[in-house]
Amino acid sequence: MRSSEKPATAGARLKASPREGPFPFEPQYAERNKELHRTLFWLLLISVSTNTAPITILPCCPNRFYRVVHLSWMILWYGSFVVGSYWEFVLVTTQRVSLDRYLYAIESAIYVVHILSIMLLTWQCRNWAPKLMTNIVRSDLDRAYTIDCGRTKGFIWLQLFLVGIFACLAIFFNIWTQNCVVYRSILSINSYVMPNIISSISFVQYYLLLQGIAWRQRQLTENLERELTHLHSPRISEVQKIRMHHADLIDFTKVVNRTFQYSILLLFVGCFLNFNLVLFLVYQGIENPSMADFAKWVCMLLWLAMHVGKVCSILHFNQIIQNEHSRCLTLLSRVSCSRKDLQDTITHFIVQMRTNVRQHVVCGVINLDRKFLTTLLVASADFFIFLLQYDVTYEALSKSVQGNVTRYK
Repeated sequence: MRSSEKPATAGARLKASPREGPFPFEPQYAERNKELHRTLFWLLLISVSTNTAPITILPCCPNRFYRVVHLSWMILWYGSFVVGSYWEFVLVTTQRVSLDRYLYAIESAIYVVHILSIMLLTWQCRNWAPKLMTNIVRSDLDRAYTIDCGRTKGFIWLQLFLVGIFACLAIFFNIWTQNCVVYRSILSINSYVMPNIISSISFVQYYLLLQGIAWRQRQLTENLERELTHLHSPRISEVQKIRMHHADLIDFTKVVNRTFQYSILLLFVGCFLNFNLVLFLVYQGIENPSMADFAKWVCMLLWLAMHVGKVCSILHFNQIIQNEHSRCLTLLSRVSCSRKDLQDTITHFIVQMRTNVRQHVVCGVINLDRKFLTTLLVASADFFIFLLQYDVTYEALSKSVQGNVTRYK
């Protein structure tokens, strides 16, 4: 897929059937499909409720009536969110000092756009999301991969537990920092806490897809190692089959990242701005301790941890796929054999693995690996210096203007 491909095209590829012709595992397919839905049930239900997944992904809601109900709920929820964000800007944000006012307003606007992009993606995938579930089951049967339901459920509940902990703490400290003023607390929770909860639930799906790809890559590498090192006469057909499955997983990784690319970009921008805003507020609190109290300090640390965690999670799950890719390539590079046909197959496999198809690149510029953290830290340092310079300049100009006004009175 080219880097200019749109998410809608990516969706068309996701719903494409992995193999043509009759499917040889139909008796097992129905049972595996039910097992997958039971494993993902709570994640799917929460995702549908928060408008981060289409209602058609639930096996009991396939018809048009449920689509209309879900669309109405999405429109109602998003309309309420936008209205709440507007009144938060009018009643709360405009009362802040100059620099804080601009940063909070920009952050709120990014959240409005980000939630809109998530809901548009949800609506676009209403047709191919159920087919994606079907094709995952079919592909797993084809490569003889058995889903570890306990491990998958554990992964999902860990991610949802972290989201729940953040939601409870963020709501509690938000009410505390607003001095329990009801309307300010509700508006602030609507504008800043809820968008982060929604995006976090959306990215749980993203993490699960990437982690699932890494698990499947690991099993393929183990199968390849067993075929090449533990058998006296490796079967070319099996090596070719493993090579094709690796190619499918690389392609699927690229499709997943392209589908989530705009959400990833908006999340990075929002996290970048909020991270620097919190750092700036920490600096102001250290410089003038009377400006900060215990609740605000804890709240700032919570937001710092949440934003750093989001960025690191995206890079981490992409990195583990790259690590599995490197592990397979290392295994192939150590193989030496006398059979020319097998050596040609392994050489072809190595060339395939070394070909960079940019499966971890989003929006054409962001390479999702841990090295990207260095880029973010450098950019954050530059932006923080700009904020300090702006704050000092603004304070000096304000004092100068006040002095001139006092002199001419």
